[in-house]
Amino acid sequence: MKTLDFRCILIAALVFLLCACARQTELLKLYEDSSIGERQYERIFVVGIAGDSETRRRLEDLISEDLGRAGVDAVSAYTITGTKTVLLQDEIDAAARKSGSDAIIITHIVSVDTRAERQAGRSDIVAECRRGDPADYFLYDYKELKEPDTVRLAHTVVAVTNLYETAEGRRMWTIQSTCFKKETMNEALIAEAEAITRQLQIDNLIR
Repeated sequence: MKTLDFRCILIAALVFLLCACARQTELLKLYEDSSIGERQYERIFVVGIAGDSETRRRLEDLISEDLGRAGVDAVSAYTITGTKTVLLQDEIDAAARKSGSDAIIITHIVSVDTRAERQAGRSDIVAECRRGDPADYFLYDYKELKEPDTVRLAHTVVAVTNLYETAEGRRMWTIQSTCFKKETMNEALIAEAEAITRQLQIDNLIR
């Protein structure tokens, strides 16, 4: 019985450590309007704020696709406003009304921390036999084969997402999401989009 208990404790500890090491996304709710009640939003206008138009477009598409998989009609803002990186609130409100959306999501990429992680290449000693008796140690040449070092990028992205009601323009909900150590910026944006949709579902703001 004691052995079984020890094994259970050991397994639980290993699971905890693996989960801690595998931390990918951290989410913090910053605000929720007290009047939000049981309302759910069915058509959402998706706005991305990023340093360049390509990142903005990709972010809007990823969030819209994720919302679509959750059963929500979503409209990427660039399809109406174009891909410029600076949008005025009046422009966003007018475009959201034009799209027939009942809510607006604005996701702002607050920071991107990119670090290079160098991994040393492996070295192997290879023996090559010269002419003669292979059993003779002195008839072997030894040389080192070394693989080059590799450099992997690790992107950590912080985003703040606000949800507004289109009709009154009132902010209803705000979260901060942090995605850790993604090899590419695209992977980080995918993780951000998934985190946003998942939290909207958890908070029952979409079906």
